[in-house]
Amino acid sequence: MRTLPDRFDVVIRGKPEGPFSLDELRGMNLGPTDFVKPSGYPEFKEVREIAELSSLLNIVYQTTRPQYFATLDVRLLATAIDYFIAGCVYAALAAIYLAGTANAKESIPALLIGLTVVPLTKFILSVATEGSKKQASIGKMLIGVKVTDEQGRPIGYGKALGRNLAKLVGVATLGIGFFSGFFDRRQQCLHDKIVGTLVIKDRLI
Repeated sequence: MRTLPDRFDVVIRGKPEGPFSLDELRGMNLGPTDFVKPSGYPEFKEVREIAELSSLLNIVYQTTRPQYFATLDVRLLATAIDYFIAGCVYAALAAIYLAGTANAKESIPALLIGLTVVPLTKFILSVATEGSKKQASIGKMLIGVKVTDEQGRPIGYGKALGRNLAKLVGVATLGIGFFSGFFDRRQQCLHDKIVGTLVIKDRLI
């Protein structure tokens, strides 16, 4: 269980204020849906969503399903960043290869075949990072979104592998599987529906 810090910011009349001590929080008569951000936490959460704090304030702990979903334009930008990083890996490997060859022209076929390194690197990095505690590829981290299951929990490496393999369905449908997310309230693409994942963003406060 995460150790609770001793300072908290609180949203009061729509504006973040603080920091406050735990004793000050107890005197504020906070309700279960008031927003609090313990020091060191990345975002504000409702009091009832923070198990340790809700217990200390005599509020019933409740988990809430994700409510803020990353739009497809944001997801496409994150994907572009991931492919750029994978492309940089390929460029570095290609430079090393060319440095060891005497005839650059004869190396062109090998370099073209080597382009398969780009999607493969992107795939491996996505599985490794989305299945980790970060819950996000490098592109998603930079944009501020992450991958969860439909209850908002981390997906682990098994589901991260399944999610990225399921993207082949989107490719097989000529992109329709990806763009179907435009018509979904939770912005779920076809591969998300197959494995039961969401791409969520932080609250606005």
